[in-house]
Amino acid sequence: MRICVVGAGPAGLYTSLYLSDRGHDVTVIDRFSESGYGRYHSVCGAGISLKAFRQLEYIDEKFIINRVDKTVLSFPGNTDVIMKIDGAVVDRVPFLLDLKQKCSDAGCVFIQDNVLKVERNDGFNVHTGRNGTMHFDVIVGCDGAHSVVRRDIFKTEPKGMVPVTECIIDRPNNGSFRIFLGEKYKGMYEWDFPSGNRTNAGSVKGMADLTDAVSHGSRHIPYGSVPLIADNNAYLCGDAAGMPNPISFGGLRIAMVSGMECAKAIITGSEKQYQKWWKKNILSSERFMEFRYSMEKWTDKEFIEASETFRKHKNIYIGGIIATLKHPKYVKMYVGCLMTFKHSW
Repeated sequence: MRICVVGAGPAGLYTSLYLSDRGHDVTVIDRFSESGYGRYHSVCGAGISLKAFRQLEYIDEKFIINRVDKTVLSFPGNTDVIMKIDGAVVDRVPFLLDLKQKCSDAGCVFIQDNVLKVERNDGFNVHTGRNGTMHFDVIVGCDGAHSVVRRDIFKTEPKGMVPVTECIIDRPNNGSFRIFLGEKYKGMYEWDFPSGNRTNAGSVKGMADLTDAVSHGSRHIPYGSVPLIADNNAYLCGDAAGMPNPISFGGLRIAMVSGMECAKAIITGSEKQYQKWWKKNILSSERFMEFRYSMEKWTDKEFIEASETFRKHKNIYIGGIIATLKHPKYVKMYVGCLMTFKHSW
């Protein structure tokens, strides 16, 4: 059984490693050159819950460059809400290159090329820019927001897609994830995260301040998932499946976990189990989308009112209980925040 994994990001690498380490014939096709790969992934989400290191067998804590114990939500009106977390920031490029090396050591073959089209033909014909057409028995789309596998085989789109600009700024950070909310972001936010001794900052494309940026990049984050992630030996993982959370847009851990679950389904020949896993996963809950749709319409006045209680009680749990009693119409907001930062990254 010949398996093609399209995309060598976290989802693609973890899928490939899990399969090749168990003796399967895996070929990974990725569009980036060696230098392009490093540039792209150097300004791409690197925040991850420490749950990942307990949940996934191949990733190494030696690539953690920041330990993060809190998220600060900054609301209009100068109100900060503090949420305790158990998280980290990894040095993303070395982190991924380590997975890639482990894949190679396990026998995985890497091809640097663009996948132009995929079609079913007693398996799958994968048409590439330089290597012509290759045939595989199984195909796994880990090729990001604009997945060719999703387009050609599944013919679906995630519920939403947001363009973001992310940059590394040569200034110290305060060691926490800081998120700025308000009506101008329309359901999105601006962030200020640790990145070693520097700061990772970004927001919706066109709103990020690139002053003093050492490097920057733009990308699309899909969210809201797709109806089907497994169909007759074709699979979707991570961003290609629209798995990033609609509120936090966290996607690193779920990308690798989905790769693991997808690989298990391929090994056991039970693609329905993969679909069932995602349907039961808290991250596929429609509650997140409902919360997002409501936030998109909020005015600064509503943000201020919803956060009013937290001026005295900055802890999300204590303040949340009081706020729920005082402003019951914002219950979805409080519950949504708790669910998001507990499960989504």
